[in-house]
Amino acid sequence: MIATSWIQFMIHDWIDHLEDTQQVELRAPHEIASACPLKSFKFFKTKRISTGEPDMKFGFLNTRTPWWDGSVIYGNNEEGMRRVRAFKEGKLRIGGDGLLEHDEKWIPISGDVRNCWAGFSLLQALFVREHNAVCDMLKEHYPDLDDEKLYRYARLVTSAVIAKIHTIDWTVELLKTDTLLAGMRVNWYGLLGKRFKDLFGHICGPVLSGLVGLRKPNDHGVPYSLTEEFSSVYKMHSLLPDKVILRDITNSTNPNYECPPVSQEVPMTEMTGKEGERRMSKIDMEQMLVSMGHQASGAVTLWNYPSWMRNLIPHDINGEEVPDPVDMAALEIYRDRERGVARYNEFRRNLLMIPISKWEDLTDDCEIIEALSEVYGEDVEKLDLLVGLQAEKKIEGFAISETAFFIFLLIASRRLEADRFFTTNFNPKTYTEKGLEWVNKTETLKDVIDRHFPDMTAKWMRCSSAFSVWSAPPDKTNYIPLYLIPAT
Repeated sequence: MIATSWIQFMIHDWIDHLEDTQQVELRAPHEIASACPLKSFKFFKTKRISTGEPDMKFGFLNTRTPWWDGSVIYGNNEEGMRRVRAFKEGKLRIGGDGLLEHDEKWIPISGDVRNCWAGFSLLQALFVREHNAVCDMLKEHYPDLDDEKLYRYARLVTSAVIAKIHTIDWTVELLKTDTLLAGMRVNWYGLLGKRFKDLFGHICGPVLSGLVGLRKPNDHGVPYSLTEEFSSVYKMHSLLPDKVILRDITNSTNPNYECPPVSQEVPMTEMTGKEGERRMSKIDMEQMLVSMGHQASGAVTLWNYPSWMRNLIPHDINGEEVPDPVDMAALEIYRDRERGVARYNEFRRNLLMIPISKWEDLTDDCEIIEALSEVYGEDVEKLDLLVGLQAEKKIEGFAISETAFFIFLLIASRRLEADRFFTTNFNPKTYTEKGLEWVNKTETLKDVIDRHFPDMTAKWMRCSSAFSVWSAPPDKTNYIPLYLIPAT
């Protein structure tokens, strides 16, 4: 569940479409209405803007910054950035219990507060603590730095740590093959590897020394942005469960890293929004981390969509509840169609992949084939992208489809090589010598957790990555990878 929380943590750093003032309504057809939690629901259309380009007449605005700048904890505009700062020694505001502070309405004080849940705000709090720890380190080594400079250096360092974890830790757990492990480390370190780069720096070009540290950004002639295709393939709500399993970690010893006993099962509806923030305030931060570390993510597959998200109360950008609940499963299909994202077959053609000509090309699951035929007839060109991505046969070790993987790989590389803070300015002058050392020594999310909760990681974490299931038994024959366990 830490892996699931992480990707929401990242999406809240990257993407949120600006909405229009026009509200629309979706109604369930009579023949299926009885199976829908909501017979109809209302929401705001995505706001279109004119691009002035003849081959692309309209586009959409993003209210979040698409760069890897930690805006999920720092904010997306000046007002938001000022709101989260303590204005003392460069630090961010954090509660005495180590969790996020809240305003009088129980909305968290953080960079992004829309559609949050307890696992997501837990990671926000963890990286506020990380930022503040970087401030303490910088203050110790550079005592003359004032509040503003400490804040700016610590933000660069913390944002780079987040980017690095996503690149070489989270991604290789989601796409768990030796090839991807090597490939994502090449993105960061190059073929010559970390030891060579630590000793000699970036001296051999992107292939041998990696994308991070290039002498200048490379946008391949196209200004960097996140695309609608990227937004579409990151719709992975099937990773979320219908309930959070809290564990009892009060045992004084745990020599075998055994999974702690269940203390409570909490419906996800009680872990979201303001109610989730109140619930989280009563749960020890270590207990929440251990609990999520021992709960597997759901499979990104058909018929595994969280039921509670089909009658979901969404939030506006200020964290306030919106009056009209939505069926997220239906809304996600609508959004792709509304924003002009290609259907599954055309999407594959655009990526120079082979399209399907019949349902059997997509899957060998007879039940899925029957359902697709019922919905789309035999016209495979009508297949919606999200449905196709979840029905598609998976490569062994992949939690996502090969089609989605193409987009993951392309944007993961572009996001690093187009950013001056990971290329031209990835140096001691920009980050400080000790700040850059902090980034270079951090390899995984486990390193960050261990920095703040060393006793907890020593007791409960057997595995090398916080994104793995934490208590894999010594005999791996019965171990079920995180991507094979259904949510419901």
